[in-house]
Amino acid sequence: MAAEASTGRAVERERLGAWVLKCNPSLWDLRALLDTGERRLTSWAVHPSYRTRLVAPGDRVLFWVSGDGRDGLHRGVWGLGHTVSEVEPWVESSQGLWRSASDAAAVRVRVEIEVRLLDEPVEDAELRAAGIGGLEVQRQPFMANPSFVTRDQLEAIEPLLPEWPTAPAAQERPTPTRTA
Repeated sequence: MAAEASTGRAVERERLGAWVLKCNPSLWDLRALLDTGERRLTSWAVHPSYRTRLVAPGDRVLFWVSGDGRDGLHRGVWGLGHTVSEVEPWVESSQGLWRSASDAAAVRVRVEIEVRLLDEPVEDAELRAAGIGGLEVQRQPFMANPSFVTRDQLEAIEPLLPEWPTAPAAQERPTPTRTA
């Protein structure tokens, strides 16, 4: 990895294929969300790092479920979409779908996203059967969000995925008005 050797960083914008946002169902109740019929995610907690400073509106996102596969929630790609905003400071105001209040209280930063959950996830076993076994999320599943895939890795994954959703239009911020 020449880029990593030059900067000491695993991901750089020039190599970025997509961000990988991970969900551990033992910490966040994905089953409860699915049981409501909801198939869309609009924000996700991330860990402050150099990576979060690289996130830009319109970046592609893979939503990855980690864990041991209990409750039929097998490891793999469960959603596709885009970032809608840059990363921002955030404090959870309720426990929501977090399994514990302390996990909810630990959230300090989030990114707004538009991610559509897949009808059928692309399980890790399917990725590995297709020769895709070197993704950061496969090698280091307990790393903090966000993870990433390179452009080359994304190109290898895309034949297994449904069509990528269209990126949402950039949100315009209102122009401040001046008062005399």
